[in-house]
Amino acid sequence: MSKVSVLLEVNTPVQNAFSLHAAQASSALDAFEKAESLIANLPAQGLDVVDDIAPIPMFDDTDEGNVGLLAAFGVSETNDDMRAKSMVVSCEVNRKQLANLDGRDDVIVWPNSPVSPLQSCQCGAPDEQTLKPAHLFDQANSANGVDCRPFRPGATIADIRQLLGTDAIWQRGFRGQNMVVGIIDEGVNGEVYPVVGGFSAENAKLKPGEASITSHGSMCAADVLVAAPAAKLYDYPFLGIANSGGVMSMLQAILNQRRIDGTPHLSNNSYGYTGIPSSTRYPRHEIWDINHPVNRKVREVVASGCPALYAAGNCGEQCPSGNCHPSGIGRGDSIHAANSLKEVITVAAVNSRHERVGYSSQGPGIFEHYKPDVAGYTHLFANFGPGRPGGTRPGFDSGTSAATPVVAGVAALLMSAFPHLTPEELKSVLIMGAYNLGTPGWDADTGYGVINAAASYFLLQRGAL
Repeated sequence: MSKVSVLLEVNTPVQNAFSLHAAQASSALDAFEKAESLIANLPAQGLDVVDDIAPIPMFDDTDEGNVGLLAAFGVSETNDDMRAKSMVVSCEVNRKQLANLDGRDDVIVWPNSPVSPLQSCQCGAPDEQTLKPAHLFDQANSANGVDCRPFRPGATIADIRQLLGTDAIWQRGFRGQNMVVGIIDEGVNGEVYPVVGGFSAENAKLKPGEASITSHGSMCAADVLVAAPAAKLYDYPFLGIANSGGVMSMLQAILNQRRIDGTPHLSNNSYGYTGIPSSTRYPRHEIWDINHPVNRKVREVVASGCPALYAAGNCGEQCPSGNCHPSGIGRGDSIHAANSLKEVITVAAVNSRHERVGYSSQGPGIFEHYKPDVAGYTHLFANFGPGRPGGTRPGFDSGTSAATPVVAGVAALLMSAFPHLTPEELKSVLIMGAYNLGTPGWDADTGYGVINAAASYFLLQRGAL
């Protein structure tokens, strides 16, 4: 009988959850044994642990004490360990067993949705019985040169820096130094870009810094350094484990590290779903259930003081990426899942002429109405392009995947000058400094406008917050 991949959230409190997870993440055997013990009281027939990730602790974000402990993680010293409310275990289960598990009080069954760079579209109606929604993760880069017209020429790094106003900040001694940006992606090339840490499990196929220079993560790395050339990078190659559990594993690794020394200081997330499954058939899907563990884990990361920047996606109504399913195209349907959480900074894309790129996904968001928050620049020669390390295929860094790390670099630059900025304050000052491209205030295409590093810096210098 065929099995399906799920995440089982076992309602078992665990003490010293951070230390436990860190130890198990470094030992596949210990992780497997812990997972087996967590599901020992569940019906054994047709249920198997998958050893792709260590069990992941979940902290009650309604518990003010826990939230307060997470908020203390932004300092360069080790914080106290914490008690987890529940543990998430990666499993495979027979389809007939799903109903039995779903009716229990001691466990919650969540989809473990597949994630992928989407080299080819696998769209179609979701199969209710297999819990395998075909709306996979996309890395939010424009596919096959999709645009509403032939692309305008790409912009140089110097062009983008001039538009951002970075020189005004650099002249005051701030270039992103002392900042570490975590890149959750398919991996970064550490020979070219300043990867100084990160995480991968014992049995992972890819370690931090080992990715090809043509990887999507290497593009993101180059784009972060446009505004913050002195920043360092942590590499979290989640696509080595291509499902929601793999994403959660990287998010937990960020929390583990922040508890020890307060790094990384922010994270870049250039991935997202490209279609919407039925809310009736899949009410617990990441797109529909704000309390899916992966969405809660993102909120935990932000609660720890680590801003999370997310790509809006490439399913804008004018010229969506070829990977986009019709259900997830255009206004109100193309920004969803963690990319639409209130707590994150959601980034749309414009070119160097301040034209919205037609594939940039449009709000309102499914969880938070006012998404995207801001727009960043895309179509630039950073990792890809003439004379760039990644070569000329593709011709330049593109998509909201490029726009988002450009904004992350601006965030790192501002945080190097004002290191005590909270995630909420960072979002506010990016919005306040943005150049409005549409109607006054927020709009569904570019949020509150395109970011300007210099404007946000001088607002902070004047005490605008």
